[in-house]
Amino acid sequence: MSDSIATEKKPRFRRLAFFLALVAAVGYFAHGVVRDAAIDIGMGKIPAGIPDSVLENIKIDREINGDLWKADVGRAERGKDWTNLYDIAVEVERQNGQVWTMKSPSGRYVGTNSGAALDSPAGTVTDGDTVFNYRAPLATWEQEANVIVFSKGFEAWGDLGSFRAGYMTLIPGGVMEAERGAKLKWFDRGESGR
Repeated sequence: MSDSIATEKKPRFRRLAFFLALVAAVGYFAHGVVRDAAIDIGMGKIPAGIPDSVLENIKIDREINGDLWKADVGRAERGKDWTNLYDIAVEVERQNGQVWTMKSPSGRYVGTNSGAALDSPAGTVTDGDTVFNYRAPLATWEQEANVIVFSKGFEAWGDLGSFRAGYMTLIPGGVMEAERGAKLKWFDRGESGR
């Protein structure tokens, strides 16, 4: 009888561990998207004397460490030390088969503060048959500290469970510091909900 209890607990632990790993992956992805977008924009500074510019229908495809990143930006308005982005969509096809997506209606980069922000980022992380959704009202990147801050909350959910935090900081390497009402749930097979 004790063997059946131990056998039952191991699959639950594995599902919880898998769920936590996917939540960390979502956080790591969000960290990379905001940081890389800010770095790419910052490298394209406009020299003095050239007026502000507007670019439309920007498509970027690039490979980073074997992962294929695709980004579409509907519009970018650039000035000397700032850029506003609109209709942002990013998809990453990872070497391990995972597919990560992120959409945001707008974002901005300010060179003087060396920071970036995305408004209402939302997306998915797909790993085989497992899909997790995520969303947040705001994600900001602080270059000096190299962290992503979700100051207005963060939420991730899928068939295996859900995670919410009123305030969350992502540190490089996928470390999440969640506070202000952080809540984690995981579901047994057949359960669902948020």
